[in-house]
Amino acid sequence: MNNQILKRTILAAVTLLLAMATRAAAAPELPLLPLANETITVTTLHDVTDFSGNQQVADLPGPDGLVSFREAVNAANNTTGPQTIAFAIPTSEFWLITGVALLELEEGPFSLIDSATTVDFSTQTTNIGNTNPNGPEVGIYGLQPNGLGAAAIFVNGTNCVIKGLGNVYQRGYAVKFVGNNNRLIGCQIDGPVYSAISVSGYIGGPTPTGNIIGGTAPGEGNTLTGLDILGPVDGTIVIGNPLLVGVRVEGATRYNVFARNTRIGGTTVAERNVISGNGSYAEEGLPSGSQVNIVDADGTLVEGNYIGTTADGMARYPQQIGPGGIEIRDARGTTVRANLIAGLRSVGVNHYAGQVFGVAVNVAATNSDMDNTVIEGNTIGLAADGVTPILTHSGIVVAPYLLSHHALNTLVATNHIAAVELAGVAVGATESGVKITANSIHDNGRLGINLNGSGNHAQPFPVIQWASTTGSSFSAQGTLDSVPSSQFTIEFFSSPSCDPSGFGEGATFLGSTPLTTDGAGHATFTVTLPASVAAGTTATA
Repeated sequence: MNNQILKRTILAAVTLLLAMATRAAAAPELPLLPLANETITVTTLHDVTDFSGNQQVADLPGPDGLVSFREAVNAANNTTGPQTIAFAIPTSEFWLITGVALLELEEGPFSLIDSATTVDFSTQTTNIGNTNPNGPEVGIYGLQPNGLGAAAIFVNGTNCVIKGLGNVYQRGYAVKFVGNNNRLIGCQIDGPVYSAISVSGYIGGPTPTGNIIGGTAPGEGNTLTGLDILGPVDGTIVIGNPLLVGVRVEGATRYNVFARNTRIGGTTVAERNVISGNGSYAEEGLPSGSQVNIVDADGTLVEGNYIGTTADGMARYPQQIGPGGIEIRDARGTTVRANLIAGLRSVGVNHYAGQVFGVAVNVAATNSDMDNTVIEGNTIGLAADGVTPILTHSGIVVAPYLLSHHALNTLVATNHIAAVELAGVAVGATESGVKITANSIHDNGRLGINLNGSGNHAQPFPVIQWASTTGSSFSAQGTLDSVPSSQFTIEFFSSPSCDPSGFGEGATFLGSTPLTTDGAGHATFTVTLPASVAAGTTATA
């Protein structure tokens, strides 16, 4: 029988010889939190500075008898040794938001340039009480004119920790990490104009390295409305966060600005991030936005996350508008591995009313070629139990936006793609280097693999003439007509039933066999594989 799914594996020899490198999942242990030998306690939310002398810890407080956050930061910067900045702001000063000590920011950003300083906003709860059951007790409100584009806190030092910060208003970011080996833990931040957190250096300056957003110990994860990791930047780790409403990793290599070696998630449950809820309706009602954007970046690893779903992985994230799961564009050396990606389906409004959008993983190119993208071992369209469908519009799409650029050396392997409305994997008409192998693709609304136009050289599928099973082994015979004198690999699959289209998908990968066509492009195969296949199932290749 003819089987469209076979297009996934029968590629020209030049494709099969591509070296698809993957990276080891192991990562170095997280650095220990700094041990503080001195505590500075903030006792007022007003942005005042009236202490004098060398403006060190010993000079606090000033004549007003109080310590502001700005004074605490300045004192930490000017005093040798690690410090902890704690909070004990009386409720009598609270304003604007009930139960929250909303720090006033009037004199420019709070700039932490010292090393090994911990800013522990959660100490407000310990010292004053749980005045805000819905989140952290301390936030920041920007009152500085023309300060909307800047971060509230700049961390230029090394080995610093920001812990337990709440919402930040009237600023571009809550915290911007510019130094090295800093950490953000236990924060719940909404409100900034751009994103909650930025990890990014200055163009022409040192590259921030080794900064960590989240952690694997209880309480170290963050809930953030937006995380921007923008070049120059290297070695950022994002782990264990219960909700990230959008993550962006972006470089600008044409200007020698690189975003390198970002790791989002990991191999353990504790390292998993939930990345959901991003996006908005753009002009005329078009749903816009992806949960993870990787643009012009190098060596990004996205592993073991729940993307587009609730925290338990069993349903679509209800507030989600953005139709994209993972968008990879103009990037190099990206690996997307062992993630759960589902619920990516959005319906337009206004002029786009009734139109449906959504893609789990989109590999594209606009300004430069993609290279060495690996998409492997992901579950797409199903819940965490591997059975329950979560409505998803389409699976994996490899189709650059411009004809002049391509997705080179792309591997789509060992993914489980099911119950999506459109194709499981779609390859654009101009792409010829997409190796699609050993996936489980079934119960989708359209073809398991859709080679648009001349995608992957419009590779013909083989024809299975007969197939049989003993229960413990599988045998098949058939033919292939394709490129003359070329090497191919034919993969075999079984499914409970044939796809209604007559071009079967492939639910269970059984194995493969090599094959070489003759000078006329014809080849025959007879194969027996040690695979357990029940009688009455459908075979595809």
